[in-house]
Amino acid sequence: MTTSQGASATAQQNPSISDQETGALARELAAAYRQMATFCRDQLHLPVSDVDKQARGLDYSVAEAEADRQRIFERPADQVSWFDLSRLAERNPDDAGAAWSRVRREAISELASGHRTAQALEWHGGPWQRARFLAIRDSFRADTPPQSGIESALLDTAAEAFGDYLEWSEQLHMQASTEMVSERTRLERDGDWSPVRLSYAEAVELSSRMAERAHSRFLRSIKMLHDLQRTSATIFVRSAAQINVGQQQVNVASPVPSDAEESDLPK
Repeated sequence: MTTSQGASATAQQNPSISDQETGALARELAAAYRQMATFCRDQLHLPVSDVDKQARGLDYSVAEAEADRQRIFERPADQVSWFDLSRLAERNPDDAGAAWSRVRREAISELASGHRTAQALEWHGGPWQRARFLAIRDSFRADTPPQSGIESALLDTAAEAFGDYLEWSEQLHMQASTEMVSERTRLERDGDWSPVRLSYAEAVELSSRMAERAHSRFLRSIKMLHDLQRTSATIFVRSAAQINVGQQQVNVASPVPSDAEESDLPK
C-alpha cells in the first residue's frame, strides 16, 4: 500500500465532518426539528410555548439530558435518527459531530467487511446464508486483493453474481430432478409416460435463464476488474532517458544533447 493509499484508508476509518456535508447535515437536522414540532403541535396538542422546547429536547433536566446522550451513543448506528442528532446539536454541537462520525465509521466497516453487500442480497436470510456469501467474497479477495474502492466494489459484484449463479443452479437442478423422479414413479406405476407440462417447462427455462444471466454478470465483473487493473498498471513517461521498474533499469530514449531545441525533444 502506498503512502497516499494509507492516508486515504486512515481518513475513511476516522471520518470527520467536511465543509461540503455541513450544509446537508444542517438541513437534515432542521427537517427533523420541523417534523417533531409539527407532531407536538398537531398530535400532542401542546401549547406553542412548549412545542419549541420539546422539539429541541430542551425540556430535559440535566440528568435526563445526560441519560439521553448516553442512549444515543450506545444505540446501534442504524437506529440513530436525525432527531437524535438534532437534540445533541442543541445541547452540544461537538456531541452531535462525534455521534455522526461514529455512524459513518460503522457504515464504512460494514461495507469493508462485506456485510453491506450481503444484506442487499438476502431475503429472510440467516447466518448460514451470510457466511456462504462471505466465503465466496473472501476467496476472491485472497486471489486478487483490491487496490481501490472501485476494485473492491467489482469484487463484491463478482461474488454476488457467483452466489446468484449457485442459487439458481441449485433451483434448476432441484426442479429437473424432482420432475424426473415424479415421471419415473408414474411410469413404473401406470406403465406410461406423461408429456412435460408447459408450466413446468417454463419454470425450468426461467431458472436456466436466471443462472445464465448470473454467470454472465460474474464474467463481466471479472473482465471489468481485469481491465481496470491493467489500465491502472500502465506506466506513462513523457520524456526520460532511463527509468527504474523494480530492480530493472530500462532505457526508453537516447540521451538528448543539452543544446537541443524544445521542439526536438521526444514526446
